[in-house]
Amino acid sequence: MKRMATLLGILIASSLLLASQAFAEKMYITTIKNASIKQVQDTIIDVTSAKNFTVDAVEPYKVVVTKDFGDGFWAATHHCMVKFNMLERDGFIKLTVTETELVQGFVHRARSIDQLIPMIKEIRSKIDGTPNEAITNEAVKEEPNTPQEKPVGLILGEKNTEGLIPVLKVEADSKAAEVKLTSGDLIAEIDGKPSASFDQKTLSAYIENKIAAKGSVILVYVRNDKKDLLVLK
Repeated sequence: MKRMATLLGILIASSLLLASQAFAEKMYITTIKNASIKQVQDTIIDVTSAKNFTVDAVEPYKVVVTKDFGDGFWAATHHCMVKFNMLERDGFIKLTVTETELVQGFVHRARSIDQLIPMIKEIRSKIDGTPNEAITNEAVKEEPNTPQEKPVGLILGEKNTEGLIPVLKVEADSKAAEVKLTSGDLIAEIDGKPSASFDQKTLSAYIENKIAAKGSVILVYVRNDKKDLLVLK
């Protein structure tokens, strides 16, 4: 009986964890003032390294760090990857943070970034002096179980020589129209992945499938030679 009660407790705790994850934050966005890309990158590296993350990649507008959670015995080990994407905008730097975990050794799935929020606040506070309590998530929150009423409405063209995928048409009264995408925009990055990794069909399918699953897609696009960021959901 004691063993059964223990197992039941584990099952209940697991169910509560899964339920909480359904409503957890999957993306964090904050705008850093009066800083350079290099300063942001250096601070990310300093703070994450002090917390035993491994720096995997440093690119012009991105830092990727990884860490294993769990002991592999009592708790399964999860290999997690955290991406810090930076976009210079109006003299500020918009920092977008997402986290994925490696499933069965080769598939990454989105993971809650709730446990990273104190670290994200520490990074920004070290850079521009904003108090932690004044830092909030600027990402548009997803409403759970909200029925999808509008189509994505995004018609894409073939990838150009620079690896950018053009928007050929945005249907009226669609999700793409809501976020002000327009024909002629060039998609440069999707959820932290370069558009060069996709072709027109696979990118369209990726966006449609993720939106149908009540998810959101972070798009970096180019308009009039200037980059910008939006969230399609």
